[in-house]
Order: sequence, then structure tokens, then C-alpha cells
Amino acid sequence: MKKTLFTFIIAVTLGLAVFLTIKSLSEPCLAPGELPGLFIHEPEVPEYDPASFARRRQEIMDQLGPTPLLVSATAANDFYYLTGFDEYQGVAVLLPGDPKPFRMFVTPRNPADAMWTGERHGTEGAMKKFGADTAYVMNDLAEILPRRLSGDEKIFLHSRDTRLREILEGWQRETGQTLTFQEADSLIHEQRVIKDAWEIAQLEQAVAVTGKAHSWIMKTMAPGQREYEVQADIEYIFGKNGMTPGFASIVGSGPNATILHHIRNDRKINDGELLLVDIGAASRGRYTADITRTYPVNGQFTPEQRTIYDLVYQASETGLEKMKPGFKMLDCNHAANRVLVQGLYELGLIPDTTVWWQKRFYIQHRVNHYIGLSVHDVGDYGFDPAQRDEHILTPEIRGRDLEPGMVMTMEPGLYLQKNRLDYLVELFGHLATPEELDAFAKQVRPVYEKYAGIGVRIEDNVLITENGNKVLSGYLPKTSEEIEAAMRR
Repeated sequence: MKKTLFTFIIAVTLGLAVFLTIKSLSEPCLAPGELPGLFIHEPEVPEYDPASFARRRQEIMDQLGPTPLLVSATAANDFYYLTGFDEYQGVAVLLPGDPKPFRMFVTPRNPADAMWTGERHGTEGAMKKFGADTAYVMNDLAEILPRRLSGDEKIFLHSRDTRLREILEGWQRETGQTLTFQEADSLIHEQRVIKDAWEIAQLEQAVAVTGKAHSWIMKTMAPGQREYEVQADIEYIFGKNGMTPGFASIVGSGPNATILHHIRNDRKINDGELLLVDIGAASRGRYTADITRTYPVNGQFTPEQRTIYDLVYQASETGLEKMKPGFKMLDCNHAANRVLVQGLYELGLIPDTTVWWQKRFYIQHRVNHYIGLSVHDVGDYGFDPAQRDEHILTPEIRGRDLEPGMVMTMEPGLYLQKNRLDYLVELFGHLATPEELDAFAKQVRPVYEKYAGIGVRIEDNVLITENGNKVLSGYLPKTSEEIEAAMRR
């Protein structure tokens, strides 16, 4: 008996040694901190393109007429959009029709400061690298700026530039000259809606790296991990590709997948649960992707999980059909929501599809938003995005026309939070009687409890083109079958 056991142990040991040897020969030898090439994206687009920024400034000045525009680093992404300048202090002055139309005020170079914060661009860098026709030091702003604007009656000024406004208002009081300030925000924001070729290339790079992070965790996630471990793997991929998170990574497991903006990421991930991963790498040019996938932790959807996942998937595919010129901003939202509502009705989760609050119980958000320098990028939608109750379930509200060069998300989702039926009075007591709410709860509860705790969101990034759209993240597994196949080890 002992001899047989010993022989068995030797055989298993030798077999394991052979397996590990073959495995080591079949995989590349990686240095510490090195990733397989599969997860490294070689950048093909420079992080700064002078011609693109110069073209933006000219397009803005073409709209200004003779009116100057002032914008400082306080305006964050709007300032960067016009200048590409990457320091936290600076002022840009656009003077349409002037022989030197682009002027900047910047922090001067200082050897003492360089020891602490690194070398600054200074006035020379502002002109040589960033294309300023003339550059001054920030300390001269209060003296030079009013003098240069003498004779102007109207000025475009960014709403966040309170310091510039104070300087100009003080100058007005001293001289008696009258200035009229016009808000520059909407002018810049409208231009940011349509992405130029360099911006699209930046977004494509951000999408590529975000996709690599999704691919990595599909192969590495396992029951027993903490959400923050998955987050660490994701952001490691970002960092290895020279990028940063464009927003707080959402890694929600089990019940946390039903929380739209779950960012604590501290829960233990259990076998049989779903993991919702909403992440976006920001390119070196600051443009951020925003891609969501929902995964079965053990690589296999349960029947209930698959039912909800496939419904959300079908909503996504239906919505994508209306993301092209000829349609309006919310057409895709209404198309996707019709799929969700009909599916929920067929499951027995919505008894009456004509009752607004029954649909609103499940539909939490619209399916699209702009992406760019911000994950929820600026620009007019043709409706008020903050008023969800007004537009997400109102087909008559369609928003602005879709145009080539817009880049946005397609992100339907369903979030069947446990115990949510217990809060109907708080949610919809102003719209329905207690009897109506109670009847709804009694009718749907047996079905709801079957799916309670399941949260699914599927989010792609979409470029509107002349003849349709390009799903920038379309190469990633998306159907339930594709995800299960990609997760098989």
C-alpha cells in the first residue's frame, strides 16, 4: 500500500513538472513588471498637434467677429482645448483681425522653482511650442491686458475666469471705459462637440488601452478577489501604456453592480455573481474612453443573469441602429428603452407599459452622452440632460441632430436592486395611490425576486460618421456567448 502511494506521488510530481516545463516553454519569459505584448498599445498619434490647436483657435476667431476672447487655465479643459498648454497657470487672449491674434500670459522660467516643480515652458516655450504670437509673464497681466483691450467695448470671457473679470472691472472703474462681457463657454463647448481628426485618434488610443484592460481582467478575475484588486489590474494596464484613469473606476460585484456609480470597490467578489466594470483610460492628450462590460465572475452566466444581460444587449444593438446622421440625439435612447420596456413586460416585471412610473422604476438613465476631454463631455444636447424625468421616457423629446464627428456612448442598463420594491412610496408616492403601488409590488414581486441583485450595463464608444457610425469599442466581446468564450481558460 505504501509503495503504491509512493509511486502515485512520484507520478503526479513528474507529471506536474512536465506540464510546468511545457507551459514555461510556450510562454514568453517576461521581465519584472513586463506585460505580454497583447496588453501594450503602441501609440501612433502624438499627444500634442500644433496644427489642430491652431485650427481650433482660428475657427473660434472666425465666429468672434472683432470681439476679443479671454480664457485662462482656470477654465481647465476649455483652456487646454484652445492652447494645448499643460501648466496650471496661464491666460490666452484671442484678438481676431490683429496681426498677432494669439497672445499668452504664462509663468516665467525660474531655476529655483524648477528644483521643486520641474522646468516651465516660459514665454519662449509658449511661442515656440504652443504657437503664441506674443507671450508675456503672468506678473504683467494686470498692467498689459487692460491696455491691450483699450477701445474694445465687448469681450468674450469664460464664466470661470473671475480673476480676469476683477482685473478688467477694476480698470473700468479707474478709466471710466465701459466693457460688456459675453460668456464664452457655450461658444467653446459647441465647437468641442465635433471632434477633429487628431481628437478622434486620441479617443481611439484611449479606447484601445481601455479595451486591453477589459481583456486582461476577463482572463485574470476570479472568485475571492476584492474589487480593488481588479481595479488595480485595470489601472496597471493604463499605467503601463502611459495613460491614467479618465474617471473613478467602477468595479461593482454582486449587489454593487446595481449601484450606478459604485466607486468604493472594496467588496469581496463571490462565485456565481456578476462583475460590472465601467472604466476609461485617458490618453496622453487627455481624451478619455468610457467602456462598460458586465462579466460572470466564474465565466458562466446563470439563466437569470443571461436573461437580463441579453435584454440589455438587444437594447444596445437596437439603439446603435439610430446613431447616425438623419436621426436625433435621443432617438437611440427611445429605441433602446422600447426594447427594455417590452422585455420587462414579457418577463412580468412591468404589468402596464402605459404607466410612466412603472417604466421609470427600471429605466434610470438615458443611453448616450458625449465623451472627449471629459467623460461626460460638454456641448448642447437639444434638451436639459439634468431633467431625466422629462426626457428619458418621452419620445417626443428628441434633442439635436446627430452630426459626423460627434463621439458618444451607447450604454443601456438594468439594475434590479434588492428590496427596491419596498421603497415605492418614497419613489412614486407623488404619482400613484398607495393602493396602486401595493398592487404593483404584489404582482411583480415573485418575478422581481428571481432577478433581484442583478445589475447589467453594456457601454460602447461610438463615432458618428458621414454614412453611419463606427463603434470604436466594437472589437470587444459583447454577447453573452462571446464573453463566456473569452473567459474560458
